[in-house]
Amino acid sequence: MPSLPSRPAPAPRGASGVSALLLILLCTLFMMATANATFWGHAWRIFADSPRALLTFTAAIFCLTFAMMLLLANRWLVKPAMILLLLLAAASGWFQDQMGVVIDREMIQNVVNTTTTEASHLLTLPYALHMALFGVLPALVVAFLPLKRERALPKTLRIVGLSALSFTLCIGLLLSDYARFAAVFREQKELMTSYQPGAPVEGMVSYVKMMLRAGNGVATAWGLDAKTRPGAKPRLTVFMLGETSRVQNWALAGYARDTNPELAKRDITFFADTTACGTSTAVSVPCMFSGFGEKEYSYSKAVRRENLLDILRHAGQDVIWWDLNTGSQGVAKRVGEEHLGKNPDPALCPTGECTDELLVNRLSALMPTLTRDTVVVLHTIGSHGPSYYLRYPPEGARFTPTCDTGEFARCNADQIVNTYDNTIAWTDHVIALMIDRLAAQDRLDTSLIYASDHGESLGEDGLWLHGAPRFMAPEVQTKVPMLLWLSDDARARLPGAIPCLAQKARLPQSHDAIFPTVLALAGVTTAVANPAQDLTHCAAS
Repeated sequence: MPSLPSRPAPAPRGASGVSALLLILLCTLFMMATANATFWGHAWRIFADSPRALLTFTAAIFCLTFAMMLLLANRWLVKPAMILLLLLAAASGWFQDQMGVVIDREMIQNVVNTTTTEASHLLTLPYALHMALFGVLPALVVAFLPLKRERALPKTLRIVGLSALSFTLCIGLLLSDYARFAAVFREQKELMTSYQPGAPVEGMVSYVKMMLRAGNGVATAWGLDAKTRPGAKPRLTVFMLGETSRVQNWALAGYARDTNPELAKRDITFFADTTACGTSTAVSVPCMFSGFGEKEYSYSKAVRRENLLDILRHAGQDVIWWDLNTGSQGVAKRVGEEHLGKNPDPALCPTGECTDELLVNRLSALMPTLTRDTVVVLHTIGSHGPSYYLRYPPEGARFTPTCDTGEFARCNADQIVNTYDNTIAWTDHVIALMIDRLAAQDRLDTSLIYASDHGESLGEDGLWLHGAPRFMAPEVQTKVPMLLWLSDDARARLPGAIPCLAQKARLPQSHDAIFPTVLALAGVTTAVANPAQDLTHCAAS
């Protein structure tokens, strides 16, 4: 009787699929290869004289990354972690490579505080295609790739041993030329701040630590001694808080193009050498209102103490914050703020995004009703990119041809600069219009101060937009325009201000001047203000 064919022996458990270790290895190699064009460019430049040092450095960074990744080798954690890191590396690598944007703690803070409208201008078709190819597709492969089931103890011992070995190799490789590599890490900080996914992961960890240090955000009372000097008329102090305006493109600062035709005809004091507190809204705005100054400012310190707006209220002033940008960054949370773009004026917001003239019209309508000393902050949209063409109406296109898209790759350098210069010229128009409206108010004692929060890169040295870390930020991101205008009533009230302003306009200034100057313009005295930083005050000779 013929024997029945024997059944094949069952495959041993865990024989199919890939191990967590292999999955991590493949993902590490993929991210190092596809998300780090800028990083490798820096490395090639730094080690151009020594291919051996470049190979040693590359091996050390791989060993370090692999060792850290192995900490995620838990069966239930490894897939979600690899998917998240693949998407993060693809996204941050794109902005790093295309715009020179460094994804550090401050940039994470900007992302958290951004608006849907602002973010939408960065979500272009090339970005979507890049994310699909280098982020979503590999993430889907990881999601559907079967994992090998392994015995817990041998797997743990293998991973711990390999992680320790990788870390030891990293240290050994770096120690093989310690003096050189130590100098690189100390002096070439742009290298590791461009490494994906290490830089954004470190940025997120730093952001979480910063928020934890800030605690519950309860602010300590400050400047309770503030008082308002009696005045013949109600005071109206306007702080026009600019956005993304770099002083290098202001004709008042010597720019060859006439980007300030209207302000040039107004009796203003212009400060052509002003340094911003930061290179992003999330840093500069809280800093200039905090009273700490650029050298002492930190987010955690600022949220734990009252700021300029609180002191103005202690002095009995009414405080208003109107916004067309990304909000007050928490500065106005105790006094309230209103985003005017949520109820757009069809005439001034034809695309759904409003121009800054809306702020001027809103304040013009309020001025006849004011009976108390009032400080108004107008947070403008200014020159916010990348969609510069939306910041001014069609009649504001003084310089052509323009770049009518947020995708810089579709425009040449001249078109981008033309469009940005149009935003400066429109800002010039809006400030001049605000000054004229204030000057026409006989029943009010009016004054205006304008300052931009930070500057902007327009492709110089491969950088676009703003938010570069301070150690590598170019002056186009840190130097900003600042100006001051006084009505006849304010001039009479501050007789010493005119010679002081002329004197201080010739000297370097910074955002540190805004805190005491706004108090002085509003007629507020307090011991917490430093008179030496007040633009309207000169020390006795």
